[in-house]
Amino acid sequence: MENNSNGNKSPLVEIRNLKQYFTIKNTDGKKAYVKAVDDVSFDIFKGETLGLVGESGSGKTTLGRSMLRIYNPTSGSVKIDGVDITKFQGKKLLPYRKKMQYIFQDPYASLDPRMTVSDIVGEALDIHGLASSKSDRADKVRELLTLVGLNTEHASRYPHEFSGGQRQRIGIARAIAVQPDFIVCDEPVSALDVSIRAQIINTLEEMQDRLDLTYLFISHDLGVVRHTCDRVGVMYLGHIVELVESEELYKNPMHPYTRALLTAIPEPNPDTAKKRNRIILKGEIPSPVNPPSGCKFRTRCPYAKDVCSKKTPELADHGNGHFVSCHFAGEI
Repeated sequence: MENNSNGNKSPLVEIRNLKQYFTIKNTDGKKAYVKAVDDVSFDIFKGETLGLVGESGSGKTTLGRSMLRIYNPTSGSVKIDGVDITKFQGKKLLPYRKKMQYIFQDPYASLDPRMTVSDIVGEALDIHGLASSKSDRADKVRELLTLVGLNTEHASRYPHEFSGGQRQRIGIARAIAVQPDFIVCDEPVSALDVSIRAQIINTLEEMQDRLDLTYLFISHDLGVVRHTCDRVGVMYLGHIVELVESEELYKNPMHPYTRALLTAIPEPNPDTAKKRNRIILKGEIPSPVNPPSGCKFRTRCPYAKDVCSKKTPELADHGNGHFVSCHFAGEI
């Protein structure tokens, strides 16, 4: 399945039939599988920001971590610049680790409290041999801190001495230290105060322009995604159910799940909020250990029919690169 809506532009990242299953024991002691990511395929083009949205438990973070080989995928392929990195282990993977980095959700948990900022940011330079001497390393660390809006004297301090926003800037400096091509931003602003979020998003956008970066931006905040992403993928129970350019998603959502998510965005104007028909989904997101047959969303979908329980809908192009996984897309 190709989802190339960027004309003849070649993708930097190609995901094909990616699965990430975790083995667990169920209540009677038998082996079972958590199908966290289940047969996902999409492309990310050089220089773009692809947003990934969905409820908690939909598989967004697991997908991001599997793409970067933080988890070893169960099956499928992850190509960076045309090379399938699922085939490599250990030292053979190291050159590709340099091409792709991760910004974690929690700036409090993702920085080692016993390391100085200089060591946190400089560790990647050491691993990949990017500094020729101690003074070169110190210069590079100071340059990176300045780039993300921190003072150079912060290099000798420890993470507990910083605010949440400053810690996330340290995380960004660490990610860009090795001059990667691709960064997974895993809910990079959700743990921060609202007043700080815009600053961090602006920093990410500045880094993207300056360093020619490509982002996968994971978020549950559809308002943030609208302003930061070129295209958006909507994820539900380990599957991508809709994938399209950002503005088109907000103007013309075609999957019932996407429509429900969009009506949940807070509306600042009380008059508009009163007129809006909020779609409340019934029930909870099903267990990824025992997902529904056919369409995974059918147990909560107001339009579900017999075919939805028997056949899994494909993620198909409904025109202009608008991919939807629904038997009745365009008819609802």
